[in-house]
Amino acid sequence: MALTYTLLGLIVVLIGLPFQIALQSPYVLIGLSIIFVLLALSMFGLFTLQLPSSLQTKLTQFSQQQKSGAFFGVFAMGAIAGLVASPCTSAPLSGALLYVAQSGDFVIGALTLYLLALGMGLPLILITVFGNRILPKSGAWMENVKTAFGFVMLALPIFLISRIIPSIWEPRLWALLGVSFFIWLATQMRSNGIGLFFRILFFIAAIVSAQPLQNWVWQDNTATSQTANTQSAVKNSLVFQQISNYDELQTVLKQHPNKIAMLDLYADWCVACKEFEHKTFVDPQVQMALKDLLLLRVDMTNNSESNRTLMKALAVTGLPTIVFFNKQGEEIQSQRITGFLPANEFIATLNAAKSANY
Repeated sequence: MALTYTLLGLIVVLIGLPFQIALQSPYVLIGLSIIFVLLALSMFGLFTLQLPSSLQTKLTQFSQQQKSGAFFGVFAMGAIAGLVASPCTSAPLSGALLYVAQSGDFVIGALTLYLLALGMGLPLILITVFGNRILPKSGAWMENVKTAFGFVMLALPIFLISRIIPSIWEPRLWALLGVSFFIWLATQMRSNGIGLFFRILFFIAAIVSAQPLQNWVWQDNTATSQTANTQSAVKNSLVFQQISNYDELQTVLKQHPNKIAMLDLYADWCVACKEFEHKTFVDPQVQMALKDLLLLRVDMTNNSESNRTLMKALAVTGLPTIVFFNKQGEEIQSQRITGFLPANEFIATLNAAKSANY
């Protein structure tokens, strides 16, 4: 089972890597969000996801033909079990596959599916070793666990759709999910003893989670104004020159022979890019360290032909990517940044790039 799921993760990443940017289209993000919502609804019991019965029958027959006493037979049975497992795993598996397709990372792809399979197989190992003594009795708790995972599944559409909706709506969606989840938890608690304590606790958590919704109802835009002011401060402090293609990049570098240049490849849908924007670039020490650099930026949001040409020329495989150029216009390859860095690590890399220039 672990091998089956790990291979599935690697295959999805291999197929999805060349299309990682294309998958960030608003239409694709909306479509994936709808899929995750449907998967969550399946966890809530509205419908069931499973392989066609004919395919399940064939796989089961093949599994039964394997010799249970032989190592290869046991291995084959376990691998096939990953495909004919309970329909209850279809939604989490589908969600994990869609997630790793979005990530485009081989390690994340393999590790995510491996851990999913390990979590599914661990109870079987424990039952084999300890027998029925540790096997919990079936009951309503199984449906409750399934419903809880449905709420977890609903977090993924918010994560995806937050890339294309106004930022003010993201906390409202998280608040709505949090309120719903905690109210559901409260209704599952008993009305006496320790159950009553947890019921009150979950209701309090629901009230706290509802704060963004309360701000929305009462039109409290203080937080929004603070966010806008922060973003404005960043833009005023760090002025990036927009680059549209590779030829323009080379021209600009030649026009500034006495400056170290930093090229930021950015996209509106890139979550880590936004982390750079709102966490790293707002740091006063980072802004001070960047004041003498030529700051360049390429907007990769639309994934245009010129964007793809520039990515190919610079051998960029994903976002965010930050490239430093020395005073001769040559890339300082040892200091290329791929992925988010907090302020202190970014400054260390920046200082190393400055030192490498001389």
